[in-house]
Amino acid sequence: MKEALKESRGGTLIDIEVVANSSEFNIEYNEWSKRIRLKITSPAMKGQANKEIQGYFKAIFGEATIVKGEHNKKKSIFVNSTLEEVSNKLSKILK
Repeated sequence: MKEALKESRGGTLIDIEVVANSSEFNIEYNEWSKRIRLKITSPAMKGQANKEIQGYFKAIFGEATIVKGEHNKKKSIFVNSTLEEVSNKLSKILK
């Protein structure tokens, strides 16, 4: 899972891939793509998926911003937490 995390100035970048319009929410680590895979229930229309993604990460880390891939299924999220904090929190959540 550490391959999906990168230290950045003032926080951490989390590389994710999104499966929109899923029947249920799920989060896991994809060994092949080296990204956190989020299956979300929102469709990828009019920013609905991005809102769900940001809301999820804000609930965990307090602040989260999509900094790359806003119109793509592969995205990078910036959170204001250290790499160690992000790793610890995500390792408890990931299946």
